[in-house]
Amino acid sequence: MESLQRLFRALDLTGFDAKVYATLLAYGPLSPTQLAERLETHRPQVHATLRRLLAKGLVESSRGKPALYRAVPPNILLSIFEKEMSDIEESVKNFFKNLKVRVQPVRHGVWFFKSSRGLMERFKWAVENAQVDLAVCGDASFISKLKGLLLKAQERGVTVYVIVYEIPGISFSGEDVEGFRKVKRAVSGDLMVVADSKIAVLAQRRTGAKSMPGYGLVVEEPVLIDYLLHDYYNRWLRSKTITDEMPKLPVRFTIFRLALVEAKRLLDSGIELWGVFTGRKVGGKKAVVEGKIVKAFTDPETGVARFIVNINGETVTMGGPDAIVEDYAVEEVLLKGGEGV
Repeated sequence: MESLQRLFRALDLTGFDAKVYATLLAYGPLSPTQLAERLETHRPQVHATLRRLLAKGLVESSRGKPALYRAVPPNILLSIFEKEMSDIEESVKNFFKNLKVRVQPVRHGVWFFKSSRGLMERFKWAVENAQVDLAVCGDASFISKLKGLLLKAQERGVTVYVIVYEIPGISFSGEDVEGFRKVKRAVSGDLMVVADSKIAVLAQRRTGAKSMPGYGLVVEEPVLIDYLLHDYYNRWLRSKTITDEMPKLPVRFTIFRLALVEAKRLLDSGIELWGVFTGRKVGGKKAVVEGKIVKAFTDPETGVARFIVNINGETVTMGGPDAIVEDYAVEEVLLKGGEGV
């Protein structure tokens, strides 16, 4: 009955209206007097409900004294509900289309979610809007909920990294990650999606495996996202490889340390590699520079991570977004094979 009452409230009806409909469905046709007796209420309340249900097309009446009422079949009820929700959706779309949104100043921060459904939709939104790369972590159940969207992102050229782990109550199988090009298996972790190094959505399972967390964070602060990606990079290095295909050139990255990992693999395989680096000159203005990649170097112990690049005969160093000792601080990397290719 609770689910039916929720549906009726969506139709701008009451919980009592749902009871009348269910009673007529089970025992009808009935007169208003019979309904009032069965529901142990007063006839004026029953009459008011019957008028609303007639207006919605959820009951039918017969002529006579007394008049009898019966509920329409459930499939008609559901059809009416779907049509009304569709009309509401179209009306809301038109409202948003015509709404003039004031341009807001850029404010990086951390935002809180306290709804499991809203949190899951935010995870999906992050995946759907990714353009360059995705760093994803979660148990098998979480990954399966996002799998279709992640594969679509992969198809449109987004580089998708997936770390999956197993928790009590949720077993893991190879089918859970079938189709992904880059998957590693960790011992544990959180639920996290980082899209294009611009937005991170994360949560922790604290109520077991049967339900999504009802609390999570949306992070847009660049410093915090950099910390999250640094931790993700370390987990990626330590985790067991399930599949890790070589990237197909050209390929873009916003996750600087993973770009270094991929570049080193390509260089070690004998590929001549060029890079286009978007960011800023350390201590200077924004810049886009291109050159031949001589070396891609990472050292997890010291934290040193940089590209060594030859630009018109000059050797320069490329660091991540927080670089201070390299020549450039890089926000995005495009790797391509051979000069001009």
